[in-house]
Amino acid sequence: MAEQKLDTQALEHCIEMIGGKWKPIILFYISKGTNRFNKLILVIEGINRQMLSKQLKSLEKSGVIDRTLYPEIPPRVEYVLTSKGKSLLPVVQTMNRWGKKQYAVKTKTPEPPKNQQLPLF
Repeated sequence: MAEQKLDTQALEHCIEMIGGKWKPIILFYISKGTNRFNKLILVIEGINRQMLSKQLKSLEKSGVIDRTLYPEIPPRVEYVLTSKGKSLLPVVQTMNRWGKKQYAVKTKTPEPPKNQQLPLF
């Protein structure tokens, strides 16, 4: 019973860190080199500035990403994965592969039956 509780707590911890609609997507794009706020807002369809800011702050607080502010005019901010964030990439990649397979099944149009004779009347 104690092991089941530990398993549940471990899953809850993982979901707290990367759960929700946006965090895995943000991690995916940061891992691909899209690490500036304005680039992220452009490539992530459907997210608004407020939500992106909130999710980035949450990921930073969890230690999954690092935020670097460069003292320039205008200020430049970049996000990179920490070692903890990099350790999550296999999870995000597995989610991506699974999602691609499920999406392909969902959008596949049924083929008409082969070698079936049409009714005469």
